[in-house]
Amino acid sequence: RAMDNAGAVIGPLLAAGLLAAGVGVRDIFLWAALPGTLAVALALAVREEATPAAATRPAFDWRLTGFTPAFRRYLLALALFTLGNASNMFLLLRAREAGLPDAQVPLLWALVSAVAMLLSTPLSALSDRVGRQRLIVGGWAVYGLFYLALGHVRSPWALWPLFAVYGIFLAATEGAEKALVADLAPAPLFGTAYGWFNLATGIMLLPASLAFGVLWQSFGPGTAFAFSAGCALGAALLLRFWVFPGSRREAGAAL
Repeated sequence: RAMDNAGAVIGPLLAAGLLAAGVGVRDIFLWAALPGTLAVALALAVREEATPAAATRPAFDWRLTGFTPAFRRYLLALALFTLGNASNMFLLLRAREAGLPDAQVPLLWALVSAVAMLLSTPLSALSDRVGRQRLIVGGWAVYGLFYLALGHVRSPWALWPLFAVYGIFLAATEGAEKALVADLAPAPLFGTAYGWFNLATGIMLLPASLAFGVLWQSFGPGTAFAFSAGCALGAALLLRFWVFPGSRREAGAAL
């Protein structure tokens, strides 16, 4: 995640420079195809080591057979959080609406990626010590407060510290959310578990953006951002008090 965010720092900086030089947005998107093509070529060049075939292969079951109740509840909490996680383009649209010049919008996202790049590894390592649950709950709470504040921001100068906070949220949760999957799933079902993780989050992205856009258009940005904040804070409460009920020891904490 840190290396991915490093690329997300360089890209917006180059885009900002090209915009400042008068290059059209369409041409910038065409240039963006070049590093994408190189990334595909590099991925195809990777040679994986051969792994022995498993003696028995568990059959896939839509009923989540073989998974613990905590894992199933975690998927529901993730789905609720993702319902409030609309497209990041809404964040940039809000930044423009608050008065940020177009040329600075890529710089704002570069700031988010830079913060996430620097903090992803230390915060993910922190989850090994204090527990995934605690870090994710804190990150989702930060997300909710960020959205509440962004829905009412008026000064473009306030956007910079706010978006830096958003980078902290990304650093705290991107690794820990996936690591918690491995903590909760049995080893023979890791692949299936991550498939369910991506299904639970991916299936909610479209309704999340649709609901956000309808709320913005009908009631204004304050209502839309408050809805997303409510989903995040509700998911944080579910993770804290429902996914691991009665547990005194944080899930995923180092033994």
